[in-house]
Amino acid sequence: MSRPAVLIVSAANGTGHIRAAEAVREALAAQDPGLHVEHVELLSIAPRWVRTFYGSLFETMVSRAPRLWKEIYRFTDGADANRARWGPVAHRTLFRAFRRLLKSGPWRVSLCTHFLPAQLAAGRFGLPPLALVITDFGLHRFWVQRGVAQYFVATETMAGDLRRRRVRRTRIQVTGIPIAPAFASAPSREEARRELGLAQDRPVALLMGGGLGIGVEEGTAAALQATDPAVQIVTICARNEAARVRLSALDVPAERLHVHGTVCGMERFLAAADVVAGKPGGLTVSETMAVGRPLLLTRPIPGAEEVNTRAVVEEGAGLCASTDQEMRDAFHRVFAEPGLLERLSAEARRIGRPHAAPDVAAAIRRDYVPTREA
Repeated sequence: MSRPAVLIVSAANGTGHIRAAEAVREALAAQDPGLHVEHVELLSIAPRWVRTFYGSLFETMVSRAPRLWKEIYRFTDGADANRARWGPVAHRTLFRAFRRLLKSGPWRVSLCTHFLPAQLAAGRFGLPPLALVITDFGLHRFWVQRGVAQYFVATETMAGDLRRRRVRRTRIQVTGIPIAPAFASAPSREEARRELGLAQDRPVALLMGGGLGIGVEEGTAAALQATDPAVQIVTICARNEAARVRLSALDVPAERLHVHGTVCGMERFLAAADVVAGKPGGLTVSETMAVGRPLLLTRPIPGAEEVNTRAVVEEGAGLCASTDQEMRDAFHRVFAEPGLLERLSAEARRIGRPHAAPDVAAAIRRDYVPTREA
């Protein structure tokens, strides 16, 4: 019998799907070093024009036409399962390459952290079982696919939504969204601030805008205007180099504003913060709550990020601000209202799931990987 193997498939539509896939890959490697695990980003095996079109379409629309993206998200959603059938062009390009990948090894299971692989394989025979990790706190119709053997979801609410869409209870596990092991062992606030060169006796607000650095300039401006000068503001611009340059050029004391581009060791930045402000991507929300930090969610992308925002606010683990004035008010509240930071932090710790990746990995090994090879 061939050695057991697990295929993990992500898609480069935002960075969260890839980060979730890598988190599960690391967890599987830690639990079973002899298990062969391969992570493939789906668009990397597609023709260049497909990568360019599909990979850049999302980024372009959410940054330049968010209202149009909201209408597309709403129009394509619904209460039933997704019945999309891909046309001849897709099957001659993307699905053909994906099918070859699925047939290329002795895969016990293909674990997907994006709905696209499950869409392509829906209803087709002769393929390994498909498991699906949903990387948001709400359920869009595209995630509900025929032939998915196992769903891993963030909350009991999502599990109930799947059941209402006629997914059997036995195919659903509430694990949380997989995040890197580093967030489960983040340093203390004091240690993190020491490593990052931040003062121990002054509050810290961390500003982020996802992998694209969306909204970091507006968020930083609101924090500077609304908080006491003693508050240290740390801004991570990621791939938004233009924002990094402009913010670095501001006439603000270095001990007040700390500007970074792309960083390593995000768990240190989260651990150092008193509040984390930025876009509510599923992975960012999960990582922040795993470290027990409250969220100030700003200008969510229409669709999934709006759903993520509602989930966090309803659980009492964060605040939402969509306009410049709302951001200023929220920053003022978290540092001026007695007990607010403590209450938000307690709720974040309560619903955070730092061990989601090991839990998903353990379920994959239990259900699909035999304990002994003949």
